[in-house]
Amino acid sequence: MANNLIVCGGTFDHFHRGHEEFLKYAFSLGKKIAIGITSDEYVRSQKLEVRSLKEIEPFEQRKQSVLKFIASEKASGKTEVFKIDDLFGPTLSKDLSIDAIVVSEDTKRGAEIINSRRKELGLISLKILVFSGLKAEDGKLISSGRIRSGEINKLGKQYIKPSWLSTDLVLPDDLRGELEKPFGVLDFDFSKPQGQLIVSVGDVTTKKLNQSGFKQKLSVIDFKVARKETHASFLDLGFSGDKKIITAQNPAGQVTHDLFTKVAEIFKLYFDERVILKIIGEEDLAVLPLILIAPLDTIIYYGQPNKGLVKILVSEENKERAYNILLKFRPI
Repeated sequence: MANNLIVCGGTFDHFHRGHEEFLKYAFSLGKKIAIGITSDEYVRSQKLEVRSLKEIEPFEQRKQSVLKFIASEKASGKTEVFKIDDLFGPTLSKDLSIDAIVVSEDTKRGAEIINSRRKELGLISLKILVFSGLKAEDGKLISSGRIRSGEINKLGKQYIKPSWLSTDLVLPDDLRGELEKPFGVLDFDFSKPQGQLIVSVGDVTTKKLNQSGFKQKLSVIDFKVARKETHASFLDLGFSGDKKIITAQNPAGQVTHDLFTKVAEIFKLYFDERVILKIIGEEDLAVLPLILIAPLDTIIYYGQPNKGLVKILVSEENKERAYNILLKFRPI
């Protein structure tokens, strides 16, 4: 028999398929569902481990995502959405006859704390109903944090095919025209982004960013300009002091598994350091794995011949575009 009133809550950032299944689970168990969404103040008060500088979406945006899904499930008549500023929300109210609380494995401990506090207040303990979560393509749980960090999309698809970490890819001739189009927007103002990770690709672009004090997190260089050996040292490109230097093999017209592996390693192991990725070969196609691996909201700069400096915002849309382009590359 369905519970009369069920409560559940969450941040619901970058509303994804896991959120959808979580709410469907709650809908299936209760006649009435009360959904709490964390306030911006509550989010800021939590020490969230985020592998990105991408901020959590504002409350109203998160709320609208939840309401849109509720409407799509025709559950508006049985559902109430409200803001919560702490762990407890309405669960300690003596005016509400709550039967159960739906949680994930990660938030089960919070439900236990709520029941402990209810006991102190003389209230009946809530049944704790645990949603096991939804797994992404790689067998790990879909989460907003993984989406923000750029690992997966909202359906749980990985942006990096596992084979790309062990197989080299060659650019087909019929794709060259598509890649000549700027991947982002031409940046004529060249103003330094605030609070975002910055990546430079190319010697000229890297030198320009260094001279302008951008302090980019990652610089991808090959000591060449227009395929001609031009620079001989990192000092030539405006670097000073110690920087973490990593090398990757990447011949012209290819995206190698070595390049993929080294970029992934940089964002995983050296997230808080400034890194130079020195390409043995050419860095022209490095933009593609960078878009796929970098966290959302990262800014990538690269030079487009005869056009100028291109600025790319790493977004879900650009990740999908880069993914679909690389699917057309030929494995060798």
